[in-house]
Parts: sequence; structure tokens; C-alpha cells
Amino acid sequence: MNLPAQPGVRALILLLGIVALYATYGYFNFYRDPLSIFFSEQHGFDRFYSTTRQAEADAFLDALATNPDAIRPRLAQAGPRPEICAVFMTVARAMDGRQYIETAVGSFLANMTRAEREAIHLKLFFADIPSPEVQHPSYARLGTADIADDVVTYPGSLPDDDQESQIALLEWWSRDRGDGSMVERKTVYDYAYALRRCIQTSDAPYIALFEDDILLADGWAARTLKNLHTIEEMMKDPRRHRQIPGRVEPGGPNSWLYLRMFNQERSSGWGGGYGFRSNNVHVISLAVGIPLLAIILLARRFFLSRSLARHLDGWVLLVVCGVAVPLFVWLFFASGKASLLGSPPGVYEEWFGCCSQALVFNRKHAQALSDFLMAATKKQGRAGRADMLPKDFAWERGLARMSAYPMLAQHLGRISATGTTSFEASRIWSMAFEDLDAHKLANEHIRDVEELFGKEATREMIIHK
Repeated sequence: MNLPAQPGVRALILLLGIVALYATYGYFNFYRDPLSIFFSEQHGFDRFYSTTRQAEADAFLDALATNPDAIRPRLAQAGPRPEICAVFMTVARAMDGRQYIETAVGSFLANMTRAEREAIHLKLFFADIPSPEVQHPSYARLGTADIADDVVTYPGSLPDDDQESQIALLEWWSRDRGDGSMVERKTVYDYAYALRRCIQTSDAPYIALFEDDILLADGWAARTLKNLHTIEEMMKDPRRHRQIPGRVEPGGPNSWLYLRMFNQERSSGWGGGYGFRSNNVHVISLAVGIPLLAIILLARRFFLSRSLARHLDGWVLLVVCGVAVPLFVWLFFASGKASLLGSPPGVYEEWFGCCSQALVFNRKHAQALSDFLMAATKKQGRAGRADMLPKDFAWERGLARMSAYPMLAQHLGRISATGTTSFEASRIWSMAFEDLDAHKLANEHIRDVEELFGKEATREMIIHK
């Protein structure tokens, strides 16, 4: 018997060839997706766009240090009616060189136009206790650089009547970074206090809370403003209804809590793992394989010539419907959702997502959220995590949670301020951010600025570039 001449053997060889080609493609293209079987621990976190953007941020900081008078007139202050109150929350890290907060602020301002800066009230919140001006290496540089509208510290902003007791409590929470419960309380309090400071000192309709170890993409401000305007239009849809506590479905509530600017692919993958029964691969395989088998049998019986039909023997049907279909269904899920489908550009309601690196809050709910977070710091047991409590708040009040793609922030932190291991911190990472193209972003930045602020702002932008 000539095995290679048998239809079933040829079908199996063809299948193996297709799988080998797909595996090769996946090896070179899906290696950065942490939920893919092709993920590479060695190269999965390679930096691409973030390297370019960090260089732009560092160049801005160098220019600010050498010639501050050329930068401060354009970027030192917000206008009289800013749309966003943005707060960078920072504590000192045990690291060499520039602290994360400096690079983060550099990326916040690099390539920003005067029109964008007027739309954003910037606060730098040094949350170290008890003496941030001594404890934080970047306080002297950023606190006196005159590029923020407000520099916030606990000693300088807490009310005099209970400042001493509050600082003592915060210092107790900060004392042991190895105690997760205490670190959680301090972190949650920082978030609540940052929200409260914006509410008390600014009328901006949106409040952005940024952690200090992020990198913002070129044009982030104009794009975020456009995304916020898009959300407001989405909420006006007459099909939406008033929020219902404990019930949130896409397209339902007519109010929202926050816009997410950072997400990681680990939070947006398929629900199951790599097993054959994960994601109902076995059920889907049957649902596809059985109808396909019926179609092939009907075609062989009534539509195909005898010379073609003889190539579709039982072994070929077994390879196609019994092996190829389950294998391709499994590969679809095992290859990773982010790798195969990605996230199309736009603003969407999403009830999943990780982390609190960059969130823009709706001012309408900011005071209630701040009170909710403050209450969490006083309850027995663990306070809860600063990234999870806003989700709980949104669910309890029936508020939508929004995400904008492409993501405009990346997490660079490897030295955690909350006791997270370096290994886990490095895995809080956006693969999609690294796929951003600097030239395309620059062109989109010009377009967005013109749409929001007019051609004069665009001309000024080009001149300063």
C-alpha cells in the first residue's frame, strides 16, 4: 500500500503543514500576548513605542532644566476654565537616577500645546509622610519647576484642626511597606484625598488620577478630551436609562464613573485557560464539526463528481471534522484574544480591566466616590484595593465604566511603592501601547488639536516643534 497516496494521509500531511506554518507565524507575532501559548517570557515585555516616548519625555525635562524660560510661558499654568483636573500621586521609590514621577510628568507635557495645557489643571501630589520635601528626591526639582498649577502635600494642605492626628495616622499606615493591609489603607486614602483636592480647588468637570510610574503617549490630552466628549454624547442616547443600583449592562446606564486610559491584555483575554475543555472548545468543535460533516457528505453524495468524491473518504472526513476542526478551534482561543482580535479604536463600555494607573473620573460622582474610599480606610479588616473599590462603587450605583482605545498610557514601574514584587509589577503591561506608531500619533495629534482648538493652535504647535 502506498501510504502517501491515500487521501487520509495526504489530508493529515496538509493539516500538519498548515499547523506548522501557523505556529511559525504565532511564534514571531503573538509572543507579546501574556495569554497566548506563544508568549515569550524573554521578549514578551520588549519595549518599542515606550522607548521613543520616554526619550521625548527625558528631552523635555532636559530642556526644562537648561532653558526653563522657553517652556514655562506656554506650559506653566492652566486656563481659567480647565476641563480636566489632573493629579499625579507620587511617593519616593528606592531607585537610582530619575524617579518615575519625573518621566511621567515629562510625558504629560512633552509635545503638548498651549491650548491643551489651558484645558488641564495639573497637580503634583507628593504623598510621603511626614516630610515629602525631604523624603522625595524629585520634590526639589518638580516642586520648584513652576510647571504645575498646584503642588500638594499632606502637611501643607490638611486642615490645621486635625492635621497632627491625621499625619500621625498616615505615618502609621506608611511605616511598614511589608504590611499589605496598612499599605492598602494609605493608598486608598491617597486616592480619596486627591479626588477631594480637585473637587475643592477646581471646577473642572473631569478629574484624572495618574500614578507616578506611567508614560503617556504623544497627543494624549487632545485625544482624551475628544474621548470624554464622545462619552457625553453616548450618555445622551434616549435608549439609556437612569442608573439602577447593582445592575450594569452595556448601553444601559445614562451616567458613568470613569474612563480607563490603561489596561493590560491579561485582563481582556478569554475566560478559560489552554485546556481543550476551556472556553467550551469541545462544545464549539462539535457545533462546527457535525454540520461540516453533514455538508461534506451531502456534497459528496449529490454535487461532486465521482472522481472528486473518492478523495473524500472516511479517513479524510475524520482528519477534517475530527482533528482539524477541534485543533483550529483550540488554536483560536489558545493564540490569545489580543493577538487575533485586538481592540478596535474607539470608546466602549467595559466592566473588566486592570489597575488604576490612569483613570479619568466624572466629577458628578467624585465626591461620593471620595467619601466611599475614605470610609473604606476606616472599616475593620482590609480596606480594599484602590483599583477595585471604584469598580465596587460603580456596580453598587449602576454606573457605566468606559475604556478608550488605543490605550494612551503605559506602566513602567518595576520598583513598587505598595509592596508588589518586581516580577508582578513588570507584568502590568500594555502590549498594545508598544504597537503605537510615533509618526502616526504625531499626525493624529495635529488633527485632534485642530478639531478641538482650531487652526491657530495647530500653527503654534508646528512652530514649537
